[in-house]
Amino acid sequence: MCSSTETDIAEIRLTEILMKQTLKMEDVADRISFRIHTVSRLIQQMSRRTLKSLDLTPAQWRALMGVCTESGMTLQKLTQFAQISQPLMSQAVKSLEGKGLVSRSSPANDRRVSVLVATPEGLKLGEQAYAAMLEVEEHLVSCVGDRDSKKLKNLLDNLISGCAGV
Repeated sequence: MCSSTETDIAEIRLTEILMKQTLKMEDVADRISFRIHTVSRLIQQMSRRTLKSLDLTPAQWRALMGVCTESGMTLQKLTQFAQISQPLMSQAVKSLEGKGLVSRSSPANDRRVSVLVATPEGLKLGEQAYAAMLEVEEHLVSCVGDRDSKKLKNLLDNLISGCAGV
């Protein structure tokens, strides 16, 4: 007589055998989610290489772009803008502060709130980083063309909207 563990193992092996007979690698690689993950990984690699030359991480770049485009941003608003976790954003901001690129201050009317402002050095590096990342963007557009890149942005917006509530 077989134990339930032996039966479970036998069922798993049978399932694996059946999947190998019907499921092929091409089937997995053809999935939208698989392709999005692959292109996301490749874009992240390009971005990291680009930002590394400026001594920035992707999280620091997002934080710097936020404070360069809107002075006086709170950490919470910056986290929402950058679409990264609050602990990662806190770490990125501390690093930018340590490099003298961002400073914190409290408005006179509410000392409980801390706002972030890019320093002159931060604004300069922000311009350089934006230009460098624009080259990454231009490479991506060159891969699909102007018209298709606009379609791709719309499709990605649809996916973001559709997945946001899930």
